[in-house]
Amino acid sequence: MSTETPEQKAPSKDQVIKFYTEQIEIAKLRGELSEILAITAKHDADRAESVAKLAHFSAPKAQQPVEQMPEGMVEHTVSQEDLDNNPELVEQGIKVGDVIGISSNPETPESLPIEDEDDTLVRKLKKE
Repeated sequence: MSTETPEQKAPSKDQVIKFYTEQIEIAKLRGELSEILAITAKHDADRAESVAKLAHFSAPKAQQPVEQMPEGMVEHTVSQEDLDNNPELVEQGIKVGDVIGISSNPETPESLPIEDEDDTLVRKLKKE
């Protein structure tokens, strides 16, 4: 025995039309929502890119050496071995890790200073 009423058996024509009208409206709203979400995602990506650029341009620049090395000089970071082999560096207050300039042209015996008879330093010139 069925306890169904005539209303429950089949929906009326108006009910079917109303149902499909609502479904069409829901489909339109879903389409609009997907468009809005796509636009939002694009703006978020643009914002992230702008933040990355801002961070790049506002980052502190790498430290430039305060003084440029003169021509013919090469930067050298002092090691413990350098201090052991050159005690005059320690006397000048140079420590391990300091950056000093070293001549890129090794000194030859002809270009080293020599003492004259009157104890004055003279530099021999190389004849070319």
